Amino acid sequence: MKEEKTEQRGGVLSKLRRRYGSHGILPDRELVILRGRRGATVYGCRKILAYSPREILLSLGREAVLVEGERLYCSSFTASTVTVEGDVRGVHYRDSVSEDRKPQKEDLPR
Repeated sequence: MKEEKTEQRGGVLSKLRRRYGSHGILPDRELVILRGRRGATVYGCRKILAYSPREILLSLGREAVLVEGERLYCSSFTASTVTVEGDVRGVHYRDSVSEDRKPQKEDLPR
């Protein structure tokens, strides 16, 4: 049923599943696509937790994704997709920070 809803929306995940098949290669909800060092697109994002030109922390629910780099900015933010542009130096998964509070300095990796 989830696949049917995704297919109806005609999103990127459904296009990738049609092209490569759904043999457990692609996740049902979260997906990070890197475009070299120029940017990243995160599917399944629930909220932007922290935002600066050097670090953008995105909530995926149970996990979070930290995009590190220089001159970072969100070029688009839709219902569940965030596109980050700039000079991406790294992408890290981590346990999610509670969405009810602002992230503290200790929440971000050094």
